[in-house]
Amino acid sequence: MKNWNLMLSFALSLALTSGILLAQHGKGGGGGGQQGQGQRQGSGSGQMGGQGTMDQTQKGAQDQTRDQTRQQKHDRLHSMATTEQRDQYRTCDQSMTQTRTQARTMARTAKGSSFNVEEARRQQQQLQERLQTMQQDRERLYQGLNEEQRAAAQQRNQNLQQTHERIQNTLQEMNQELANGQPDGKRIAEQARNTEREMNTYQKEFRAMGKDLGLKAD
Repeated sequence: MKNWNLMLSFALSLALTSGILLAQHGKGGGGGGQQGQGQRQGSGSGQMGGQGTMDQTQKGAQDQTRDQTRQQKHDRLHSMATTEQRDQYRTCDQSMTQTRTQARTMARTAKGSSFNVEEARRQQQQLQERLQTMQQDRERLYQGLNEEQRAAAQQRNQNLQQTHERIQNTLQEMNQELANGQPDGKRIAEQARNTEREMNTYQKEFRAMGKDLGLKAD
């Protein structure tokens, strides 16, 4: 009986010891798994950081190439500008300034109490003639450009044409108002102000085109 108790105690001790060893081994394995996972995460973060740096470097190189290409085009267009083209550009710009100034003068005189219908008709006719001359000068300048210059100025030239048409429509409305028996001076003044604003837009776009082509000093 005594021997049986000893054997039972020994068996229980052995089982307890085995259980403890197994538990410790499992915990150590889990720690190793967590360590491995942490290493993988760290490696992934490093790769993402490296990829981001590479993307920024490539973007910087692309921006630099784009700037260099733009500058080369700018220099090439400026080298193509001729003395004749610059003279034509200057003539057009002066005509635009005169037209814009006359529209402002007309707006000021038309809104006053001393509004003179005949004077307003004369000014409207002058504006119409100036606009026509301005259009012809611009078309002559544009047609005198070479193929590369025209391609570079195409969008701005289209914008100018659209603005020209708006000015033309305003002057036609002004002419209709002046054809009435008793034209409204305030309405004539507003139409003249609209003409001045559109002429300002027109001249800014024209000067931007001249700068692109090297016809206007930077």
